[in-house]
Amino acid sequence: MNSKQLFSLLVLIALPFMVSATSIFDLLYTEGRQQALALRLEAPMDSLLAKTPNKQEATLLFTDNNGQRQRWSLDVNIRGKFRRNLCDYAPLKLNFSKKDLKAIGLDPHDKYKLVTACNDDPLAGDLVMKEYLAYRAYHLLTPNSFRVQLVKITYVDSNGNHPDRTETAFLIEDTDEMAARLGGEEVEEALGQPAEAFDATAEATHALFQYLVGNGDWSLPLARNLKIVKMANGKLIPVGYDFDFTGWVGAPYATPTSEVGQRSIYERVYLGYAQEDKVMRDIASSFREQRKAVISLINTSELNEVDQEILWRFVSRFYAKLNRMNNNDSLLLYDQLRGETAEVIPPGAEASSYQLMGR
Repeated sequence: MNSKQLFSLLVLIALPFMVSATSIFDLLYTEGRQQALALRLEAPMDSLLAKTPNKQEATLLFTDNNGQRQRWSLDVNIRGKFRRNLCDYAPLKLNFSKKDLKAIGLDPHDKYKLVTACNDDPLAGDLVMKEYLAYRAYHLLTPNSFRVQLVKITYVDSNGNHPDRTETAFLIEDTDEMAARLGGEEVEEALGQPAEAFDATAEATHALFQYLVGNGDWSLPLARNLKIVKMANGKLIPVGYDFDFTGWVGAPYATPTSEVGQRSIYERVYLGYAQEDKVMRDIASSFREQRKAVISLINTSELNEVDQEILWRFVSRFYAKLNRMNNNDSLLLYDQLRGETAEVIPPGAEASSYQLMGR
């Protein structure tokens, strides 16, 4: 029996168990669970460790949420820019075959980012866990976010030249899949979208989350470290990603984004567009309602006690500051959030989009 015949047989066997899943990610993902899913990736490790840019043939094995064993042929390739050059182990992209996905009755969402530890230092695994928790907190606060799945992945060298290596990592939902889940489509030409084109609540929610995690390394005008989704009503929604330069993660290689007024990665700067006070305060109230859930996410994670305490304090400072601002009726919330950086206009932006509302 050749490989194509074997795959067809596996399709027939597995098809009854696929009815609840619409994508390959659905087979891997469980809403609200932090337990890592075991994956086995068989690939030519020499090429991946050498950071060869070409796609490499690989095999992915796992047991899905229905308890069914899955074996998929796919391509993998290295990705990223900063971490590709910095890390011993470059982050990867998993690229499934659309034909194989269709054959099994799944949607053709085929590209998934794998966020991995930078090297063998235990600290690198802690950083992966903290960035995973940032994505999870984001999804608690708004569905306009990427889903992520924590995994324990074992790398197996298909050429037999390297020993097996197991580490904590996480998978990020396909961008088209995320956009379709929200009822929209990704905007391919995302640079320079006007401020008024964005849904006010979605834009401010995204900006307040970036403020929560202490991220200055993003830009709506430049479409940096975010995707833009166009909804059926024509409004745009920003969806952030890549949080390793945040105070939440606290990576030792992270540097502040000085061009937006940030002096430390632990300093929060608000980079959202000017929005009406009712919009801002409604979002602040929504964030406050999720405070216990965000704190519980940290306290029940696999982080060690020291990192849990540090992250808890970082988040608690955000909520204490947000409460003080929200209780201050003498100043508009947007003006308070902009604070000392009110005169700093992000590169590529129109100053009028950041005008203090109280003026």
